[in-house]
Amino acid sequence: MENTHHFHFELQHATKPTYVVSYVFPALLFIYELYRVGSWIAAFGMSFANFKQMGYEYGLMLAVFVVQVVVEALFLVVAWLYRHADLEHRLTNLAMGLLCSFAVLAFDYWLQAAF
Repeated sequence: MENTHHFHFELQHATKPTYVVSYVFPALLFIYELYRVGSWIAAFGMSFANFKQMGYEYGLMLAVFVVQVVVEALFLVVAWLYRHADLEHRLTNLAMGLLCSFAVLAFDYWLQAAF
């Protein structure tokens, strides 16, 4: 007899709209962070002592995060109202998307606070 283990990884069983809503915002934040840090390094080198002086840009990233939370909450409410079959998969993916965005924001905050 063959002994198999069924591993159901929640992040792989969602619909395409779930992936789009979950990971577009973290991708945008990550790309913007790469641009922001890259332009800083090009202008000032690896000295991040005055990185926190880039005031509005971190606020802009926080605003994008707030928009992400609102959009994902609306997405979940609509899925719940229409009794969508993969609601638990959507919840897992949306939480992972929020975690990815939070990681980008935490890295940026670390750059501001550490130097």
